[in-house]
Amino acid sequence: MSTHEKDTFYATYDWAKSWQDLPWSHDDATLFLAEICARRPAGCALDIGCGAGTDSVFLAQQGWDVTALDFMPKALEFTQQRAAAENVGVTPVEADIAEWEPPQQYDLVLDHGLLHNMDPVRHAAYRACVLNALAPGGDFVLLHWHPRYPDQPNGKMGPRRVARDAIKTFFAPELQERFFAREEFEDLTSQVGGGMVQAYYWFRVNQAHADPQGLLRQIEVTLQANQFDYATVLAEAADSPVTSDVTREELAVILGPGRLGVCHVEPNADEVSGVMKTLAHNAGVEPVYLENLLRLFADTEHAGICKRDARCSVCKVEYCKRLRQR
Repeated sequence: MSTHEKDTFYATYDWAKSWQDLPWSHDDATLFLAEICARRPAGCALDIGCGAGTDSVFLAQQGWDVTALDFMPKALEFTQQRAAAENVGVTPVEADIAEWEPPQQYDLVLDHGLLHNMDPVRHAAYRACVLNALAPGGDFVLLHWHPRYPDQPNGKMGPRRVARDAIKTFFAPELQERFFAREEFEDLTSQVGGGMVQAYYWFRVNQAHADPQGLLRQIEVTLQANQFDYATVLAEAADSPVTSDVTREELAVILGPGRLGVCHVEPNADEVSGVMKTLAHNAGVEPVYLENLLRLFADTEHAGICKRDARCSVCKVEYCKRLRQR
């Protein structure tokens, strides 16, 4: 961590007499945490930059095994004091996230405002640590400042504002946005650049990237379940394209974030071939096989499942966003 960052945080914690004095203190758990607790059983959680301790204590109260990580000793002290007052336990770890090696993987990783206070030269190390820490089926929740208007400048001190697309790109392709929310603050001190939007991200592992073979198998299973003999059609086509009226634009929709999630933004029509070539390589199949499979999957004259108005009710592709979030 840079000297400037350390000096700022040490000065703030030296001044603060209690967790309520911290500028980033908050009484309520970070958005999405309660929803995650309601959707999945308690497991292991990592609170990166635990700060005032609100989220670490909340998760511990919900039965989670919580590791509270911060490079500031006083942040860990506040967190442990609050945990003891609530008769719950947390595991404190004093470390810099950019230098720390996770000893295990976590079902939930939380960052309530650490990344947006970090020197960009350390972003790559931060990203690597988050990806190493997150379990394959885990959830990652991030709070990050967002500009109120395009190109809004940052203040002389305080969090950096980063637009949503840039955040999604930063974590792609390994992570995929599940939910997004925003809260607007119109009047803040000029030291932090005035008003801002507080953005909340809920990411999950992008299964299309993590398990491309599984993705193709799910498409094949769907075709079989709908009595479509894709194997015979593909065998007859061999290395030639199957007859289809599916356009590149339609293939881009299928590959994009709203469906299979191979890309975190919908590719342009002229980018589709490159995307499919990469996916085919990762899945261990020939590009012509993948493209023909997707065309059979979408074309009305063939299976007609993942067409423009997709027939999700007969689809078994669990990695598709449309099925995950219905």
